[in-house]
Amino acid sequence: MIRAVVFDLWNTLVHSPGGNPFQRIAGFLTPEQQETFPDMQRDGMTRSYPDAAAFVRAWETPLNLSADQVEGMISIFQLSEGDARLYPEALDALARTRSLGRVALLSNTQSFDMGLLDSLGLSDHFRVKGLSADLGFLKPDASAFEAMQKKLGLFPGEMAMVGDSWSDDVEGALNAGWTALWVNRKGKSRPAHSPDAELVEVPDLGLVPEVVERLQAGARCSTCLG
Repeated sequence: MIRAVVFDLWNTLVHSPGGNPFQRIAGFLTPEQQETFPDMQRDGMTRSYPDAAAFVRAWETPLNLSADQVEGMISIFQLSEGDARLYPEALDALARTRSLGRVALLSNTQSFDMGLLDSLGLSDHFRVKGLSADLGFLKPDASAFEAMQKKLGLFPGEMAMVGDSWSDDVEGALNAGWTALWVNRKGKSRPAHSPDAELVEVPDLGLVPEVVERLQAGARCSTCLG
């Protein structure tokens, strides 16, 4: 019985026309600095920082960043917060899903410049949030999913994950024993998977409440959409 539906954030509920800020700040780095950039990105997404300036300045010495690089990278994060856009069906899908059970947020993202959750009206839907920077774990790490189970006080079979990333959201959820709802907006080919996987593919969030309702009624995932 699905009792909680956990939503991914980026490219599931919201998108950024300007692109991923971490990818954009990489453009400020020299080839030598870019070798260390994966460590910087992981740190920014698995450790809580009060703001973008604190994060970038923590890496100023390790990467030997110039003053121009520091200021440019900070500005990218600050601008990206206002760049976020909701998918048109997101709020309605969340509201309808909330009528069926609990909803929560689990996202690979930084802790700072997240005012978009308030400005876009998402915070009102999520009493339980799991940002990787606060959890210390990135999806698809099993620890990220276990942390959400503990926050919600539920068992794996009572959880469903809704997200766009095959590796982070789908495989992560399935490996944790959850049901996975893959939001495949671009109609990508479905990667190989077990035919018995608790998996549903939807073109956008609009069908999520219907799928959840049918799962709660006992439908198998392969027939959730009739």
